[in-house]
Amino acid sequence: MDRRTAIADAALEVIARDGLRALTHRAIDSALDYPAGSTSYYFRTKSDLLAAVAARLVERSHASFMETAGDESDVATVVARYLHDALTHRMIELRARYALMLDPAVAQDVRDVLAGSFFSLDRARELFDDPAHGGGLVSLCEGLIADVVFGRRTSKDVATLRIPISVYLQGTGSSLRGTRVDTDPP
Repeated sequence: MDRRTAIADAALEVIARDGLRALTHRAIDSALDYPAGSTSYYFRTKSDLLAAVAARLVERSHASFMETAGDESDVATVVARYLHDALTHRMIELRARYALMLDPAVAQDVRDVLAGSFFSLDRARELFDDPAHGGGLVSLCEGLIADVVFGRRTSKDVATLRIPISVYLQGTGSSLRGTRVDTDPP
């Protein structure tokens, strides 16, 4: 792993654990046992560091989706698997994402990247004959994640997560354009 990636990953952990105010170049250097000034060498400003964190979340989400999708062709199952993976193996990323998205000090362009870091609205719209249903699917997925992150829903298993997704897909009355979700999370 290169240093830029290690720094972005360490920043995610610091933010998830201690909040955005704890994120400093010095805290990252310390967390990684890097010499003082190392993080500043790669990311001169906190804004540069936050942009790298947002880009890293997109990268990690895409990789996670590709891994969890496998050869499955059922959209509800693919999405439920992806949600399950996020909720069981990527909670640090989810917590950091919420902390960053909710902090008014984070630049709007970074929050825009974060908003699409777990789900691609464009990709979700491409799934349906009626693109408006793609937005509903993304909102549903965001809500399912928020329910677990904020403690309302405790079940994270694929079968339980698949139920509301299947109901939504059936209730749209719109046919899916394809039978496979294969490039990005919806």
